[in-house]
Amino acid sequence: MAEVVGRRWARARTLLSVTWLWCAAELVVSLLALGWTVLAGPELPLVGSPKRGDLVGLVFVALLVLLPMPLASWAGRRAADGIDWRLKPDGWLMYGALVGFAQALGLCLAIIYSPVPLWARILAGVVGFAVPLLATFMARRVILAEPLREIGGTEFAVVKSLRSPQGGDEDSVKILGDSMRLSVRTAAGRPAAQASTKDIALADITGIGMRPSRPADGAWAQLADGRGASLPEGDVVVIRTRSETQLLPADPDLAEFLRARAALHGGEPARIEDWT
Repeated sequence: MAEVVGRRWARARTLLSVTWLWCAAELVVSLLALGWTVLAGPELPLVGSPKRGDLVGLVFVALLVLLPMPLASWAGRRAADGIDWRLKPDGWLMYGALVGFAQALGLCLAIIYSPVPLWARILAGVVGFAVPLLATFMARRVILAEPLREIGGTEFAVVKSLRSPQGGDEDSVKILGDSMRLSVRTAAGRPAAQASTKDIALADITGIGMRPSRPADGAWAQLADGRGASLPEGDVVVIRTRSETQLLPADPDLAEFLRARAALHGGEPARIEDWT
């Protein structure tokens, strides 16, 4: 299993490196373009009789070019949850989207004084944004590919959607290093104004099973407005802790993942077949 995880991480790390190197290359090209504008541009904003608007614009572009990567690095090291950014695949995608967009926009603005035609500037912006976004998307997909149980014995933070009458991803379970958080908003049909949450320590889990839902099953979650959510038809993950039993409308892959993750933070839960 460690070998499988190692291969996944190696591919994901390569894609993340592509993202960083691409954004760094855009930064360098943008700075070179700004330097050319100052020294030899056709409308020299800082030479001769500069226009105030051009000077302000250049400062703005310089900040837009220089700040995104350091700010993202600073934010990643000081995340409120204290989890290393390398363990948060969903955060990778956000990095690709936000930093990639900022660097691509900065590149477009940096070459605005150059002789590059408009269509080429637009193309540079589109490609500049698409590459980091696609690379981080693929990196996330590599780590979170099924079977998910393969990374159950790691500390990767994983968000798994639950079956809901509304569809979408608003009902989910987020598995962190040593705990899981259930977030429910649409499970009772009409969405609640806000999501209700419930935390379960992985060390408290004594058994994890899998079975079909039953008509006699009660509400598996309480929405923020007080409504109870009934289980939809299909597979149900059964989680038993020292104090309660929690049901989740999810597939067997989540049960296997939770068993492996819980084993890292306490005694190994009862095996799935023990619940049949």
